[in-house]
Amino acid sequence: MTQIPDDTEQWGAEMSAARHSPQVVQSTVTILEQMVKSGELKQGSLLPSQRVLSERLNVSRSSLREALSVLEAVGMLRTKPRQGTYVSEPAEDGDYHAPWKLERYTAAEVYQFRFVNEGYAARLAATHASDEQLATLRDGFRLLKEAVRNGELATYSQLDFEFHRSIMAFTENRLFIDLYDRYSAVFQESLRLPLSWHRRLWEPVNEHENILQALEKHDGDSACYFMHVHIVRAAHRVGIAMNEVV
Repeated sequence: MTQIPDDTEQWGAEMSAARHSPQVVQSTVTILEQMVKSGELKQGSLLPSQRVLSERLNVSRSSLREALSVLEAVGMLRTKPRQGTYVSEPAEDGDYHAPWKLERYTAAEVYQFRFVNEGYAARLAATHASDEQLATLRDGFRLLKEAVRNGELATYSQLDFEFHRSIMAFTENRLFIDLYDRYSAVFQESLRLPLSWHRRLWEPVNEHENILQALEKHDGDSACYFMHVHIVRAAHRVGIAMNEVV
């Protein structure tokens, strides 16, 4: 059997990684979102197979699956068992509404857990985050604002998740990030719920900026406070009353 040169193997691995990077997933989400908005993918229609779509968009199937999951999370797509994935039709108010889909935990339970966990994580991150990490977080925040201005909900959802995940990573506590990754579907589900309220999308943007500014000042108390405010208000936006005083 002919052996593939080491450099060729390395090139192949790099190409595979490049086609499955977070940037690729994000750009794929944006492209699919624009295809829906332009009518190229019509409301109520069945999506092409993942093989066809991945070849058409020149992305790996794993990246495509992640992008499709983001779009489904914000209600733009829906999957029917044994039938396939369809483009959703917006409600009368023009919004895409997706109900809480997880059975093991309620939305209230998740927001309560996030209040405790992410508040302390923000405090730790304010102490440990480097200037380079904070600059990256600031760049992501700019993209998040652009997504809101352009009405790109799926892109916004992905960037929102990355914002919160980055703060977990900044803590330098491996259990925080491992926990966040293990239950990423749970946290993403809670992050996408407020997206149904299009008229209030700037509220979480402002809340994110308060958290970011506290992190940049390395002010742990303020970072924790503004994270608590953000999570309580996020819960309230979807009709969940939290008794925590912030």
